[in-house]
Amino acid sequence: MNITLIGMPGSGKSFIGKKLADQLGFSLVEADKIIEQEFNLPLQQVVEKLGSDVFLDKEAETVIKSTDGRNNFVVSPGGSIVYRLNAINHLKKISKVFYLEVSLKVLKGRIGDVPRGIVNAENKTFADLYAERAPLYKKFADYVVNGDLDSETVIEKILLATEPSASVV
Repeated sequence: MNITLIGMPGSGKSFIGKKLADQLGFSLVEADKIIEQEFNLPLQQVVEKLGSDVFLDKEAETVIKSTDGRNNFVVSPGGSIVYRLNAINHLKKISKVFYLEVSLKVLKGRIGDVPRGIVNAENKTFADLYAERAPLYKKFADYVVNGDLDSETVIEKILLATEPSASVV
């Protein structure tokens, strides 16, 4: 079994992902951290260096390479993973995909007004990106979880949905 967490920056993909992986005894695959290590730069500088399109391709390649042929992991891709069909379709094929749906108000409280390492943000507000991405997250998710809830409740809902008899979170 594999689990993928998608959502906006600040939705808790890494935080929930780490706690969930620890609880299940799974590995955590954090695409942003892998890319930062490869380039030895903070994510925002990698995005600036590569440009959005090249970065999106790199992110997709990283996600596919780091999960292909593996089992028992939780993957926390960047929030922009939904812009590359090859990557999101790969994740849907090998894992259950959970959208951590967090309200714009809560996201802004978590990350402030100037989010870091956000792709396709040129000339767009965070609210614009939210409006653009939320329908994509819903489209590709197998399950939508209210990420405004406390982390223990979110993890509990994810675990319930991974049980063989689960149908809705």
